[in-house]
Amino acid sequence: MKEKYAYDPVKEDTHAIDGLVYFAAIALIVFLFMKQSDLEKRTFLILVFIAVSMLVCFIGRFIVPMRFAADDSSVSFYRVLRKKIPYSSIKSIDLRTETRSYSKKSGLKRIKYIYTVEIITFHCENGDHSFAGEMIPSHEITKPSGVSEEDIANSKFKRLKAFIEVKMT
Repeated sequence: MKEKYAYDPVKEDTHAIDGLVYFAAIALIVFLFMKQSDLEKRTFLILVFIAVSMLVCFIGRFIVPMRFAADDSSVSFYRVLRKKIPYSSIKSIDLRTETRSYSKKSGLKRIKYIYTVEIITFHCENGDHSFAGEMIPSHEITKPSGVSEEDIANSKFKRLKAFIEVKMT
């Protein structure tokens, strides 16, 4: 079983940290080019490398898709690196949903948007591993999501949980 899914952070408050990393990288680049003549060449290049690496990692989060693959003995979650969880180490699996909201300014008024995130948590011998994916895409709170109840009942993480539970028995 292999699937791609729309990544979302497990904790809702990580978006502020993402913005902080982005603006820190931009500020570092601006500072470096303003103070280029005052810095030693090697120091300048190292700091440019750090700033560009931060930007690449930030932008890569949006470009590289998340995916998981489950076989007869383990489940693996991929992005850039792989997290492999053998079925033998899984004690239990929890699945929950969260409805998250944010607002955007449109003209003179603020429009509230909501989306639903599905979070799967593997309780293992070596600790818990949680992964989150967007279940219902972002939409205005006053409009329907366009996702049917059948799609919600048959979500990717629900199918993954059922697949793993069959393999574990």
